[in-house]
Amino acid sequence: MKHLLLPTFFLLVFSAHAQTLTLDEAIRTAQANSPVAKQIRSGYAADTWRFRANRAFLQPQLVLSGTVPGYAREIGGITQPDGTILFQNYSRAFSNLNLGLEQVILATGGRVSLNTGLDRIDIFGQNRTSYWAAVPLALRYTQPLFRINQVKWTWQQQQLRYQLATRQQVEELENVAIRVTGKFFDLYLAKLQLRNAEYNRVVNDTIYRVAQGRYSLGKIAENELLQVELGLMNARNAVTQNQLNISVFEKELRNLLGLAPDAPIDVTAPARPPLTNPAAEVAVREARANRSDFKEFELTENQAQFNLESAKISRRFSADLNASLGFNQTAPTLPAAYRNLQNAQAISVGFTIPVFNAGRNTALVEAARHDLEAAQTGLENSRNLLDIEVYNAVNSVNQLKVSLEISAKADTIGQKRYEVAKNRYLIGKIDITNLTIAQQEKDNALFNYIQTLRDYWLAHYRLRRLTLYDFENEWKLGQVEGGR
Repeated sequence: MKHLLLPTFFLLVFSAHAQTLTLDEAIRTAQANSPVAKQIRSGYAADTWRFRANRAFLQPQLVLSGTVPGYAREIGGITQPDGTILFQNYSRAFSNLNLGLEQVILATGGRVSLNTGLDRIDIFGQNRTSYWAAVPLALRYTQPLFRINQVKWTWQQQQLRYQLATRQQVEELENVAIRVTGKFFDLYLAKLQLRNAEYNRVVNDTIYRVAQGRYSLGKIAENELLQVELGLMNARNAVTQNQLNISVFEKELRNLLGLAPDAPIDVTAPARPPLTNPAAEVAVREARANRSDFKEFELTENQAQFNLESAKISRRFSADLNASLGFNQTAPTLPAAYRNLQNAQAISVGFTIPVFNAGRNTALVEAARHDLEAAQTGLENSRNLLDIEVYNAVNSVNQLKVSLEISAKADTIGQKRYEVAKNRYLIGKIDITNLTIAQQEKDNALFNYIQTLRDYWLAHYRLRRLTLYDFENEWKLGQVEGGR
């Protein structure tokens, strides 16, 4: 890793009064403290609480309901002392209170409840009547028949949505890693360019003084002196420009990391690039298993299948079973309403048979069938495109790994060649043109190495985001304690 020594040395001069961050430290800081990361976690927390609310729907629910008070004026039947019913205009006041323990049945889509209730009714008129109606205990069951299990389908979709939200959170945090990597290297490269520009300025200043001496002795033409002076001016301008770039990139990186606007910050090159050998087959397998796109595909297909099944059932016979078993009593006083309880049973089956609807249900079924086919075709095409994207990401990592080794060697060679050319110019063995070429090649080799290093790290994190898999440590992201 000798090629890393020079860039690291260059950056040491900027670290006297600032905390120096590695790329990994910068990413962990951003994923923990940045405004974007906090927003991501807040959104995921909301999704988590919504899922818990939906899951609680499957648990027993204790519900207290009632009407206190109620009043109505209407025509209705009033039971007379002789047992006959007389319809007349009357006023009544009523109140009721009901306590029920309800439970939905996931396997069947039915609902069972255990209830107790009490009603108070006052009828106003010539003969005021008051009575209590008590239901000490009642067991009720409602079951849809020959219908789609709405409760089960809804729960499946809620599970898929939560899994989707979980994976989207991990992906968004990996997007933060990609953004931080880009800004990290922008700042790192700008500081390298500044240090290199300052070095070139010092060297060019020395060369300019040497060239002035040679020009005064008549050993070089004025054109060569002007060329040397132009090189010095360009070096000074490069220093100024890179100082401005550093100021901009520091502000952008501080914002991504969630640091104060005036917090001192410095960066250093990663100590070791993760030179892994990701296999395309493993990457595709993990992408299909982990990333949110494929879970979203599953949710879309599930919804389309549900719509088709619902449309099919809508054109067939359906029914609802309602059954109840319990006790009740009516009495003029409250204590009496709970004595001599009477058995109460009820059962009913309501049905619906579509007879004629001008082909509406058939049309809905065919529309849903084609929607499902379109969804499946589109999903398969999307899966193939995502597979291609993963294959390309793997190839990019593997190719950049080779390029990184080559550019590192080129950087070392460029530095050595420039030192040789500089010494030869100082003793008059080569002209300024050859020295300038050597300097440019040296600078290009250094910056090309850093750019390749940047591209490699970006490709590394893009592959992580595409697969939600850490190839270096071989674990699924977001599922291992401490893993990003």
